[in-house]
Amino acid sequence: MSQPRRTIEHLLQHGILPITQADAAATHLEVYPNKRTWLAFFDKAFLVIGAVALALSLVFFIAYNWQNMGKMGKFTLVEGALLITIALYVGLFFRQRFLLIRQLLLLIASVITGSLLALFGQVYQTGADTWQLFFAWALLITPWVMIARFPALWLLWLGLINACLLLYFDVTGLMFIHNGWQSHFQVVVLALVNLVALYGWLSIFDHQRHHSPSTAVDASDNNTATSISPEPTKSSLHWSIYVVGLLSTYFITYLAITTVFDDWSILVTLSSVVLWLGWCGFMLWRFYQRRVDLLMLTYLALSVIVVVMFWVGKWVLEGSEAGGFLVLALLLIGMSSMAVIWLRKVACLDSAHKPHMTNGGADDE
Repeated sequence: MSQPRRTIEHLLQHGILPITQADAAATHLEVYPNKRTWLAFFDKAFLVIGAVALALSLVFFIAYNWQNMGKMGKFTLVEGALLITIALYVGLFFRQRFLLIRQLLLLIASVITGSLLALFGQVYQTGADTWQLFFAWALLITPWVMIARFPALWLLWLGLINACLLLYFDVTGLMFIHNGWQSHFQVVVLALVNLVALYGWLSIFDHQRHHSPSTAVDASDNNTATSISPEPTKSSLHWSIYVVGLLSTYFITYLAITTVFDDWSILVTLSSVVLWLGWCGFMLWRFYQRRVDLLMLTYLALSVIVVVMFWVGKWVLEGSEAGGFLVLALLLIGMSSMAVIWLRKVACLDSAHKPHMTNGGADDE
């Protein structure tokens, strides 16, 4: 919740601000998006959509004209587009202007790099495994990811890493792991990778928040700020953190339920539950004790509901009795209601603890 919204709620609770004037105060404090905010949003959104569409159009053009183009024509088109993109980035970099344009140029260059690798493999039929394409793609764009500090590019890189691991596990297994435990430890690796990614994401944005000025910096300035910096509202997380948090929630939840209906050893089952409980503890500490974030706590509540439902379902459905489904339905309703009540309570407590913060005050962290 933003500071102006908390201020208005605090004034309403203490009777200082009449309820009839709440909308006027919200408009004055820019709680609601105004015309300028919407125009800025659409400007950036259409710019990003256009950049991605431009990069993908190159791929579709070559695919559509595959039979009518020779090898040299295909490589010339892709490599020429890559060189032009890098040249434009270098030119804008030395002028120290248009930060978002520069970051989008590196995003386009990263997509074209993957297209070039796929084209090379398709033309020369190298016979390499698919995971090697994603690994090489992620490896080659790593310098650009570090330079751009662009959340969309970071997410592309993380997606390539996940795709690489998934495809690698399809063709081979982990070393020094028994064949019967391969599928379990593969999910463990994916869960840990995405948990580390979530922790790294949070660390980067915390560092940016603590070292960035409180006032916004124009992107056309001599760039002390980057688009990876947090939102102006310090109580909200950047949108990319929620994406990484969702990935982490999916893999750790899948790890916790993957041993439910299979006859795994007690050691494997215990390790899955312990890792899941450790993740739950981290989420509670980071997003409840340290700084409240309702969406991340919603991820946590959803994971708890899914895991409990699967484990209880294993026990109550063993006899295949119809009463077991009734128990599961009642349990789902009860847990969902408890989760909603808890989240509402957390939101109310967070609003009550932060009404006295000033716009220039420090965050509760």
